[in-house]
Amino acid sequence: MYERFVLALSLLGGASLLSGVLAWRRRHSPGGTPMVLFHVALSIGAFAYARDITTTTLATQLVYRQVATVAQSVVAISWLYAALQYADFDRPLTRRVIGLLALDPLLLVIAFLLPTVTLIQTPATGTTGSLLNAADAGLTPLFLVHTGTILVTALAGTVVLIRLFVRSRHLYRTQAAAVLVSALAPWTVALTQQYFLRVPEDATIFAWGISGVALTAGLYTFKTLDPVPAARSTIVETMGDGTLVLDEDGRISDANPAARTLLADGDGALVGRHIESVIGEWGRLRIGEDGRRDWEELAVTVDGDERFLEVETTPFTDRFDEAVGTLVVLRDVTDRKRREQRLEQYKLIFDSVTEPVYVLDAENRIVRYNDPFADLVGYDGNALVGAPVSVVLGPEPTVTDGEFRNRTEATVRTESGADVPCELDLAPVALDDGDTGRVGIIRDISRRKAIESELAETTERLETLVSASPLAIVAHDTDGVVDVWNPAAESLFGWTGEEVRGAQLPIIPEDREGELIEQHERIRNGERLTGRETELLCRDGRTIPARVSAAPIRNADDIVGTVAIIADITEQKARQRQLERQNERLDEFASLVSHDLRNPLQVAAGHLQLARTADGAASDHIDDAERALKRMEDLIDDTLTLARRGRDIGETESVPIARLTERAWANVATGAGTLSVADPPVVDCDPDRMVELLENLFGNAIRHGGGTETDPVTVTVGALDEGFYVADDGRGIPETEAETVFQSGYTTADDGTGFGLDIVKTIADAHGWRVDVTESGSGGARFEFRF
Repeated sequence: MYERFVLALSLLGGASLLSGVLAWRRRHSPGGTPMVLFHVALSIGAFAYARDITTTTLATQLVYRQVATVAQSVVAISWLYAALQYADFDRPLTRRVIGLLALDPLLLVIAFLLPTVTLIQTPATGTTGSLLNAADAGLTPLFLVHTGTILVTALAGTVVLIRLFVRSRHLYRTQAAAVLVSALAPWTVALTQQYFLRVPEDATIFAWGISGVALTAGLYTFKTLDPVPAARSTIVETMGDGTLVLDEDGRISDANPAARTLLADGDGALVGRHIESVIGEWGRLRIGEDGRRDWEELAVTVDGDERFLEVETTPFTDRFDEAVGTLVVLRDVTDRKRREQRLEQYKLIFDSVTEPVYVLDAENRIVRYNDPFADLVGYDGNALVGAPVSVVLGPEPTVTDGEFRNRTEATVRTESGADVPCELDLAPVALDDGDTGRVGIIRDISRRKAIESELAETTERLETLVSASPLAIVAHDTDGVVDVWNPAAESLFGWTGEEVRGAQLPIIPEDREGELIEQHERIRNGERLTGRETELLCRDGRTIPARVSAAPIRNADDIVGTVAIIADITEQKARQRQLERQNERLDEFASLVSHDLRNPLQVAAGHLQLARTADGAASDHIDDAERALKRMEDLIDDTLTLARRGRDIGETESVPIARLTERAWANVATGAGTLSVADPPVVDCDPDRMVELLENLFGNAIRHGGGTETDPVTVTVGALDEGFYVADDGRGIPETEAETVFQSGYTTADDGTGFGLDIVKTIADAHGWRVDVTESGSGGARFEFRF
């Protein structure tokens, strides 16, 4: 009756020993050590159960029943332990749960050692079959507690394994099937025995055997999962980037620690919320028809603090290519947005992301890599599988005492021989052979390196320029705290850079504070100030006149400070005051000359008039004397013009030259001349001085052109590309005298003063124009003025 059942128990014990040996070889893999304990305990329990059935001595039966019961407890607990490890449950939580359940076998052992405590109420004598099924046997409260522990443990392990099956069934069908068999076998056998198959003893031990074999085969025989779920979870959990998993309705179904930290989700409230309730600008994303969206920047407010995120979305599908959700990667770029500095890069999962990923074994050989990695290094297919990582990557971070560096820089060597600077993230991963390997994520930082190099070069040039500048250069923030104070500023004001940097700007005198604060506010509003004259304070207490040009300093969004270039104009002010005194003395001299010369001239002119009236015979001599007096008066007028006005001009304005030409022509005796204005330009000039210039040119053309009332000289005013000209058709100016006509006193007429063309050149110079004299098209003189 029991022979076949006992034979089956013996075969189960042997099979469990073999499975234990297989599990021992994979003891470093997730769930490996618990499975070794599971098979050893199952083998001991099977052999003890067989002896319980075949032995008829009551004392011997009781010992084997006690051993089988303890083994049954260890089998259930180690089975749950293996499931928790393989599903990558929280380690501290797993240890606490297993530690609590381990009280059951411990209490059983203690109870067996105490003669007053019994597991079951035994019959008077031994009997064939298990002691549990004896006619007079009864169950004690201790056995009922033990049975409840077994049921709770089996239920918890079943839930864990079914969750694992649901999570991985689309990707790893063979292994997922093994996991499902392991989860359902205990319950299936129990129900079958209860309702369909009648056996003389408890067959649930065979259910544990089937479950253990299935789990062991799924874990260590079928090499369909590489890396295993624990390794995949490690990649996501150790990523420095936030990762969200959205279902088809846009609700968050999972979030890694980085995402919870980034979005201030301390209580796990992210899961279940719609993505638009977490990221308000989500609707602004322009996601393509394929569900993908490359990096796009969004703003999100977390605990009242605005952060800037770069968001990338990637759809993922099941094995039937049906969309099942979206992977969202969040990158915090707040620092780069505000300071234009580093870019934060992120780790991503195999085949679901666009960044290169690779896996190494314990000997640094490449086990696997994704398509972006192949595209980066330029190798096709699986050409690099089994090759040392040094073929394409170096130098790679080293491992010290089992610790991996989170992020480092390395150089990728492509098949073409090019070197690509990259940033590398590493994390440990358990491989299917029990060894510990590494998974790495690579980011191309060529552009960042180029920017950093360019910024460093630009910064060095600017620092050199600031240090070498002969003018004081000062920069401060919006609160007036000094940041830049170059050597010229030290020399000008007396404070050293160490004394001033980090302190308030010290050069503002109290009596100028209001004026300078007003200018500072204008700069903060974005205005630039150029050549503003003011007075600034030196360390020794004196103030100096200075000319200040200032502009705002901006970052990407705001004005953050002011930079000013300061010139000491003490000497210039002294020269200006000296020049003003000289001009005053010159004006006094000119007035004196005018007064002293004009008085006798007026007396002489009066007497000549009387003489002309008294004696008509002397009128010819009197005419000569009157012309001489008139020439002296012209000399006095021209001398006063040069002395009083010199090279100064007043305010300039844009004026049509035709209007100025009419004024000048009306002021000149033009009986022997005609005026022509051709394509008149608009000139930026001092109108009064411009009229004076034209009067002298018109007078010079009439006096020296040789025209008569019957054959007048024609004067033409016209436009040049960058200026204007005044030409006549008179005698012209010899080429040999083209440079000397502008000299003071030069004249070819007996009654000329020689100051006319000198005044013309003086006014042109005062406007910043160049004047040249050439021959006109009709052979006369042509004066060209170029701006």
